[in-house]
Amino acid sequence: MARGDGVVRAAYAPAPGPSGNRGGALTGGRGRRTAAGVAFGCAFAYGAMKLDWALGGTFLMRQTPLPRAARDDLLNRTADAVLGHWTAVALAVVGMAAALHLSGRFRPHGRIRRGVLLAGSWAGCLFMVSRAIGLLGYGFCHDLRLLTGAVSVPPPAADLARYEAGWDLLLWSPYWLVFGICWGLAARHYRRARRDRPAGASGHG
Repeated sequence: MARGDGVVRAAYAPAPGPSGNRGGALTGGRGRRTAAGVAFGCAFAYGAMKLDWALGGTFLMRQTPLPRAARDDLLNRTADAVLGHWTAVALAVVGMAAALHLSGRFRPHGRIRRGVLLAGSWAGCLFMVSRAIGLLGYGFCHDLRLLTGAVSVPPPAADLARYEAGWDLLLWSPYWLVFGICWGLAARHYRRARRDRPAGASGHG
């Protein structure tokens, strides 16, 4: 009887992961779904906000850090600004679809589609993390320097600059950092999952 129980337990035990531990496959799948799920949520939230703006709403509009000219266009709802909102909505939908693919909810991809998905995900990760850190202008480094007085701002624009930096430090930069890190983690898990699939289980491009 003991021998039979051992056979049953072995049959239902999780398959070894890439590192050889039997829990690796389950842990990797859970991490992949979590990272992709957070990325999906971030893309959805961004798209919903941009849709609100495109339809005439103002949710978090004045709290968005932008150069003066772009801010004026945003608040005055110029044609270019509204077109930009709709473009952002479309990009958010693409991001949501990409996050679902990274989560493994669809059948395996061929080499071409897999390469496009990974390239786009890594590019998005790099852009978002760079934005959050401050390599593209706004971000943690810029906000802290401005709020501590390390950056000089003309007096007429000082109050607005500090207001935007405060919102960016507490909301936008953390948002972009979480968004970007989750893109990177989801892409990493997706790449490892595809690499570890048995030969002949891949789809076609």
